[in-house]
Amino acid sequence: MTQDPPNRQLQRESALAFRERQPDVEKILFTREGDRPAFGASWRVNAVATVSGVEYQVIIGPDIGPAFVGVGVPPTAPTPFPPATLTVVYSDGSSEVIE
Repeated sequence: MTQDPPNRQLQRESALAFRERQPDVEKILFTREGDRPAFGASWRVNAVATVSGVEYQVIIGPDIGPAFVGVGVPPTAPTPFPPATLTVVYSDGSSEVIE
């Protein structure tokens, strides 16, 4: 079994994958480091995604669709919808803005 890429790289890939499904996401705050919960499972991470000013608890990964935790799922963005500027705050406290 090969080793996963660094956590920050996987978090960035997860943020970009989520933005493909939810192009109106404004911010993603990773609340912990990600992992594989079981042998053979896809890598995933907990985050707070801000969509249209509303925060949603979500589990995301580069190879899985989002799983919303708690109350609410953001509405589908109108199509076509150009991706919004995305602020990503990584679990290590660093951040970047993705255009």
